Amino acid sequence: MSYHDISIEYGDQLLNHFIPSGQGNIRVIESPEVNSNITSIEETLVEVLENPIDCLPLKELVNQHYLGSGKKILVIADDNTRPNIHTKILHPLLLNYLIASCGVDKDDLRILIASGTHRPPTDQEIKDRILGEKVFLEYRDNILIHNDQANLVDLGISERETPITINQAAIDACLIIPITDSEYHYFAGVAGTVKQLFPGIAGRITTNTNHTRMFDTELGFTPACRLGNTSDNPVISDMKEMAELVQKYTPVFCIDAILDQGEITLINAGDIISLHEKAKEILFHRRVIKVDQPADLVIISVGKIGINLFQAGKGIHAAWNAAKQPGGTVLLLAPCQDGPGTVGYQETMEAIQDLDLEESLAWVIANKCNQETFRIGNQKPVDTLRILKTLGENNIKILSEMDPVVLKRVYRMDPLPKQKSPLETLRVYLNQFLSENPNALIYIMKDAGLYVIPEEPQSK
Repeated sequence: MSYHDISIEYGDQLLNHFIPSGQGNIRVIESPEVNSNITSIEETLVEVLENPIDCLPLKELVNQHYLGSGKKILVIADDNTRPNIHTKILHPLLLNYLIASCGVDKDDLRILIASGTHRPPTDQEIKDRILGEKVFLEYRDNILIHNDQANLVDLGISERETPITINQAAIDACLIIPITDSEYHYFAGVAGTVKQLFPGIAGRITTNTNHTRMFDTELGFTPACRLGNTSDNPVISDMKEMAELVQKYTPVFCIDAILDQGEITLINAGDIISLHEKAKEILFHRRVIKVDQPADLVIISVGKIGINLFQAGKGIHAAWNAAKQPGGTVLLLAPCQDGPGTVGYQETMEAIQDLDLEESLAWVIANKCNQETFRIGNQKPVDTLRILKTLGENNIKILSEMDPVVLKRVYRMDPLPKQKSPLETLRVYLNQFLSENPNALIYIMKDAGLYVIPEEPQSK
């Protein structure tokens, strides 16, 4: 049998020749081609550091706030649940610039891993998946890992009555430098920039309270909390307000990258709020893909962030937008070697495993999604259940290393029958699917950050 020459990531593996040729209508959904003006990442970074958006140049901020202060400069890095292409490239360049061009003493630099509510990364993960070997070995003694339940400062409450807590190191520093990459986010609208502060280095009470803003008792999520939308979005608006407040205590100079097809194509620097707004504008033209009609099957990869089911769920959400509703199928490729990912997600799904979809959604909203009961992870059952309501039961398929019985019974996902290898498992499933649906429209999505919009109306 012959197969299309199409490749897709499955965790760290690259699977190729998995979809049989001669049947179905196959379309690979990729982000638009971007003509980047970057010829040298280092030169581009220096340019934006010296000509930032709505902010003094970094060198001037260092002169004003670091020299003679006796305080540290805090550089923030994403944790191991993110791809971190930008992290490994930009961190060594920035650290060198701070020392060589700004006169910062290496001992006065701290790198804070913004682990949010996630488990702390191991040294191996920091070396391999976050900072890269060179920075890890050189700055090993300068690395801090955020703990959302310890070493926190209380800054009051937001206008939406969210308790504002943040890592003590951010308030003790003379300057905070978040290094982020902006992408679409399934309920905050746009991730990156402010999200590296909240929830990245926030206290758990802050994150839990903020995240309850997304829920709607009938729809699951409030309509404003959706992929790519920040207008009247209560979650991201709250985060932006809290990020502004932090700057009354410690100056913040943000560096934000835009990646396309795994490469940095744009870098901005400066005011963290302005960069968030800029990213929204930029991403719309790079992430929104319009198609004629929804697909019968959407195959989605979350690449290296598919370490657990919680993180991989972002792929389900992205594929859902592109799938026929009702009746479409989503196939998620994610090893999920770390299992569910959060206790809140696991316990909530276990609690509703004997209820039908309608009862489950109502129970989760009523019992797990208010300020007193919410835990990080509780939003994922809501998203999963509302997706199943529109697609149909058993219409979320998954290729994963997790226990298939648990996936089916607890998480309401239909695991592909395991074969000798992930590639063989995928081939067997797709051969069967196309034999039963020879005229099926199949979309292959290699990027869970895309927002695919079918022109035919959907039934959401």
